[in-house]
Order: sequence, then structure tokens, then C-alpha cells
Amino acid sequence: MSWGRVAIGLLAPALLGMSLAGCDTTGQSMMPLAGVPAGTVAFQRIDGLPEPQFRRLVQNLSDEASTRRIAVVSREGAAQYRVRGYAAPQIRGKHTVIAWVWDVYDANQQRVTRLGGEEEADNHQHGWGAADDQVLRRIAHEGMDHLASFLVAPPDRVPAPPALPAPPAPAASTVMAATTHTGNTVALAAAQ
Repeated sequence: MSWGRVAIGLLAPALLGMSLAGCDTTGQSMMPLAGVPAGTVAFQRIDGLPEPQFRRLVQNLSDEASTRRIAVVSREGAAQYRVRGYAAPQIRGKHTVIAWVWDVYDANQQRVTRLGGEEEADNHQHGWGAADDQVLRRIAHEGMDHLASFLVAPPDRVPAPPALPAPPAPAASTVMAATTHTGNTVALAAAQ
């Protein structure tokens, strides 16, 4: 047996394992290890939804957060970021669109980003009746995609751009008055 065959026999399973490590049988996109979201998130509230849709959205958010490895904690618990959201149905002609906005706050209660989007319902229902499981899943999926992107590089982890040099101070000038031999006064300006 040659050393080449031994090396291939040892490397093939390792290479196969590494190539399959990125596969996901759920069909969800997976983020690379370098881009794993950091920090904990608590959903303070999501206003506007009726109770049945609210409960389904919360379950969908939990599922999507788990898929993306986002650490969601109870709103009573300590969290690096807190999310306050709002959702509203908008009837546009014969279609209903569910618009949503999430404001993300840091531990100092300062808003650090706003996420949002719209999901059109395909079920010919109007108002909140259009917010079926499919629409709520799309809202949760898109919202968690945006949140995960933010958590990979939030403002407190993004290096600040280099400071610009201070603009030069305006040149000071001195105005002097002189009297000519004919008695006229002339103003002279000298830059310093």
C-alpha cells in the first residue's frame, strides 16, 4: 500500500465531514461561524397584533431565533438588546399588507437600529384575518434575518471610522488705518 493511498484514505472522511458540516436539512440558511450573532435579545413587546396572531408570531420568532443561534431571553431577564415592535395591517386595493417595525434598544435604552418590512397576504382576507401562519412565518423569518445581521456587527462592535483632521482655523486679519500725506484715511489689511 502506498503512502498516497493512505493519506487519501485518512483525508477523505475528514474532508467529507467538513463539507457536510455546513449542510442544513431544514432548508434554512445557515450563517458562517465567523458571523455568529453575539449578545442576548429580549422582546419587550410587539404591539398591534390580536392575541392569536401574537402568540403564533412569538412561536415563529422563537423557531427562527433558534435556527440562527440568536440568544433570546425572557423580557424580565437581563439582555444586551431589547426589541419593541409594532405591526399593522394595511389594505391596498384588494390586498392586505402587514407592515412591521422593530426598534432595537441597547442596555442604556438608546435605540441602536430600526428593522422593518412588509408582507403581503395571499389569502384574500382583509385586516388581521390576512395574518395567517404563512404571513407570520415570513415576518419572523425576515425579521430574524435582519436582527441576526445586526447582531453580527452591531454599532458597538463596528470600528469607528478614523477621525477627520480638524479644519484649519480661519486666518486672522488685522485692519490698520493710515493717514496719507494728503489727509485721506486708507484702510490696510494684513493677514497673519
